[in-house]
Amino acid sequence: MMIMRDKRAIIIKNPRLQKIRNALRDVFYQAASLERRKLYDKRRKLKISDDGVRRTIDDLSPEELNQYRLLQDQENQITDMINRSILKCVACGKGYEDMVYNKAYKAWYCTECYGMERAYAQELQRKRVKDKSKDKPKGHEEKAIESHSKTFL
Repeated sequence: MMIMRDKRAIIIKNPRLQKIRNALRDVFYQAASLERRKLYDKRRKLKISDDGVRRTIDDLSPEELNQYRLLQDQENQITDMINRSILKCVACGKGYEDMVYNKAYKAWYCTECYGMERAYAQELQRKRVKDKSKDKPKGHEEKAIESHSKTFL
């Protein structure tokens, strides 16, 4: 497994290289989507009985249910892998952009989303410094937002 450096930006300025990058991303995305579709089809077949009647999950035998859940987990792993890879931005889903890696989330953001998150984090930090005198306790939501924002600084 490759370990990426935090806030690692992959920026390509040459339009020809951008076309190649985007074509490669398409190939990898289509390959992963095809694998995910195969798993989905196998899972769907489990819900159809031998006589062609559609079954619910409750109708599956324990072995079939285990197989169904295993296929579902594999499908979800591929989806998560696609969503967190350099193939597309984890925030907006764009795939033809330059990307920045956020190690805390093990995910790639397009430079636009990363820039917005970073600007928001810096604004929160400025407010925190300014409001230091008002030492009021933070709620769970505020702590979560602060923790998320710190990963972009």
